[in-house]
Amino acid sequence: MRRMSSKSMAMNNQGFSLAEIMIVLVIIGAILGIILPKISEGRDNANVKNTRMRMNEVDTKLMEYQAECGKLPSTIDFLITDAPDCRNWTSNSKNKSLLKDEWQTDFSYEAKGNGYILKSMGKDKKDGGTGPDKDIYSEGSATEE
Repeated sequence: MRRMSSKSMAMNNQGFSLAEIMIVLVIIGAILGIILPKISEGRDNANVKNTRMRMNEVDTKLMEYQAECGKLPSTIDFLITDAPDCRNWTSNSKNKSLLKDEWQTDFSYEAKGNGYILKSMGKDKKDGGTGPDKDIYSEGSATEE
């Protein structure tokens, strides 16, 4: 059996050089630089879709309220608070999650004549915007942008 000299054992135990470690870190950084924006974009798209689904639920509740009461509610709080001027409508405190969008911002609701506007300000929580920052209007809204 062959014995290793102490010199060859020392060379095998040196590990990686600084240059090799730096190359690996640069490669990992480049991969993360490509992947992380895609993950963030996917999360933003999911939040927009979930906000639209939540708005569709509110649209349905608004139509139910209108059918029961003969008019649209004055505020979106009809979901969680019984309306004194409509005895046929029964609110449900479990609907509290329907009052906010995916970014935990209250929906904007306004009754306008025979219609209404239900809106989310989007990710930036400001009027206007593009992409996930764009205002989101419900399908049942009287005015959509």
